[in-house]
Amino acid sequence: MKKKDRFIGKCVDYTHDCLGVVKHEGTAVFVKNLILDEEAEIEIIKVLKNYCVGRVVKLIKTSEHREEPVCEVYKQCGGCQLMHMSQLGQKIFKTQRVKETLHKIGHCDVEVLDTIMDDVPYHYRNKVQVPFGMKDNRIVSGFYKARTNDIINQDHCHIQNTFSNEVTLRAKQLFEEYHILPYDKQSHKGIIKHVLTRYGTHTNEGMVVFITYKKKVKHLSHIASILASEFPEIKSVIQNVNERHDNVILGDEEILLYGEDVIEDTLLDKRYHISMKSFYQINPRQVEKLYTKAIEFADFKGDETVIDAYCGIGTIGLSLANHVKQVYGVEVVPDAIKNAKENAKRNHVSNIEFTCQDAGEFMLKCANEHKTIDVVMVDPPRKGCSELFLDQMMTLSPEKIVYISCNVATQARDVAYLQEHGYQAVIAQPVDMFPQTNHIESIVLLIKK
Repeated sequence: MKKKDRFIGKCVDYTHDCLGVVKHEGTAVFVKNLILDEEAEIEIIKVLKNYCVGRVVKLIKTSEHREEPVCEVYKQCGGCQLMHMSQLGQKIFKTQRVKETLHKIGHCDVEVLDTIMDDVPYHYRNKVQVPFGMKDNRIVSGFYKARTNDIINQDHCHIQNTFSNEVTLRAKQLFEEYHILPYDKQSHKGIIKHVLTRYGTHTNEGMVVFITYKKKVKHLSHIASILASEFPEIKSVIQNVNERHDNVILGDEEILLYGEDVIEDTLLDKRYHISMKSFYQINPRQVEKLYTKAIEFADFKGDETVIDAYCGIGTIGLSLANHVKQVYGVEVVPDAIKNAKENAKRNHVSNIEFTCQDAGEFMLKCANEHKTIDVVMVDPPRKGCSELFLDQMMTLSPEKIVYISCNVATQARDVAYLQEHGYQAVIAQPVDMFPQTNHIESIVLLIKK
């Protein structure tokens, strides 16, 4: 096959990121926005060594799971990948993806329950980082076109919360009014890099962060005051100074322009302070379902001692503390541990102890001290756990491991390693934390053989 060739093909499978797979003349062709069993006229747009990339010229047979995207820039923007697919279609894809990944990479035939979907799959993101730029002499804001640095201008994103949409748009209007220009990556001129917003869904408290290239920005404090007066939800406005020339979003210097440096939100009846840099799950509705299911998998009897590894600001440990005897939360980020301790105090939880240390080293220390740990709850970054961490966890030898992950591929890799070293995966639960995207959160319960 060569570029611009056209043929009629049928979607027979998906890639891990939900590109449709079409087989033609013995070659796999990956096609964006094509749903399983659909037939289409396809044009080849890229020829690579082992596969081709195609685009839909015309749909011939349409799936019952196809929907018209509600977003007018869906095809250009790289933020969502599944908006052309119904809720049921997304559920089938995400459940099957977890099953296949755990089977192929994890080498286990664990029972995978149907994905727990979000009842309201729009306007869920409680944290948004919107890049700013210039196009045709006008300020633009939105999200990047997939695999490019081109900003697709949009003032209403259907997956971020209403507060964030409205505040970001108003900030853009004020930047135009006061002639505050966006930062340009090529010339290193301009001021505004991003506007970051955080929102407490249950408390209706909002935070706005102006990420700027320079520290001294004329009118910025005045703009903060205008926003605070127009949006009573705003409890915090911060300037974050980032003089770097790379893709790192946040800098180290913070200047409080209005209110407090934190907002509050609640999660499973616990209250949390959320700072600009705090890790806090972005879908508040679904995270409660996620934690509830993880606690259910652990099947606590009330007398267990638990380690919450990669504990962040303590949300998992604090959510399960009233189900067990003792919790140890461990995290390598000092600010997160500081927040976790404050959150424990704020919620009057006395049976939890937070330590700032590498999680693996902490578990090795517990093993050397002959501490009995019944359950380890682990929720690592996307890269998963190192073999060293897993070995140290196995030295501790907990009866159960509840492994939560936002990357089922690295989770499956780690599950395979754990199964080779004395554990057995028994059940998995996907949770749709990221509706309209190809991302999925997954919980796997492992028990000691």
